[in-house]
Amino acid sequence: MKDIDEQLNLWANGRLPEAERHALEQKMADDPALAREAEFLKALRSTVQSEPATGPGELGLARLQKAIRAEQEEAPVVLPRRNFWRPVAIAASVIVAVQAALLLGPEPWDDGSAVDMAPASGEEAPQGPRVQMVFDPAATMADVQTAVLSVNGSIVSGPSAQGIIQLGLPEDASIEAAVDALRAYDFVDEVIAP
Repeated sequence: MKDIDEQLNLWANGRLPEAERHALEQKMADDPALAREAEFLKALRSTVQSEPATGPGELGLARLQKAIRAEQEEAPVVLPRRNFWRPVAIAASVIVAVQAALLLGPEPWDDGSAVDMAPASGEEAPQGPRVQMVFDPAATMADVQTAVLSVNGSIVSGPSAQGIIQLGLPEDASIEAAVDALRAYDFVDEVIAP
């Protein structure tokens, strides 16, 4: 049927070769339905060709431009969003820069001394003689405090990783008497005097 449809279209347009045209006309003479379809296609072709071909012209262009302008006017105005994180990021950057300057720059509080330490109690460490002592690992802090106070001393440093505590004695104290007093305790393993 497809070939017949193509042949009918070519016949209605006058483009069917002569031999095929005669064969098609013979079929139309034998088949009245085919003849009616062929006449319909020929009438349709002549009607389409007789209508004037007019485009939308000026009126169509004006209508299109008006529709475009209306869409542009209806477009909502989008306000720029304030970025909350921008000020936070700037503040964090400033804080990091100030910290870096304080840590890496010159230290205005440094007076040039090699050791800048003071006791937390606000007192100066005793300037008198010093002794080192090692306690039994089973000794309690109360035992250590009893031994230190018995010689009127104070803990200058310690206990170290090896359990050594350094005691400061008063300036007028006798080192030998302090060593003998400390060695008298059972929980004192060793006392070293310089």
